[in-house]
Amino acid sequence: MKKVELISIDGHQALTLPDEFRFTETTVTIRKVGDALILERVKANTWPTDFFDAIHIDDTGFIRPSQL
Repeated sequence: MKKVELISIDGHQALTLPDEFRFTETTVTIRKVGDALILERVKANTWPTDFFDAIHIDDTGFIRPSQL
């Protein structure tokens, strides 16, 4: 188990994650379970490449959602 120091910055708390715990994302979700705080990656909210081509939607009223 690793320990890290909590830092106060402008009334907020921050911490430095050791290399093996770092995220590549810039946003994570946080939730509390008992005394534990759980940080998790935000899952992608986009359609896979060529998804709509693969399912052949021929309805002219269908509008493809934007790809983020």
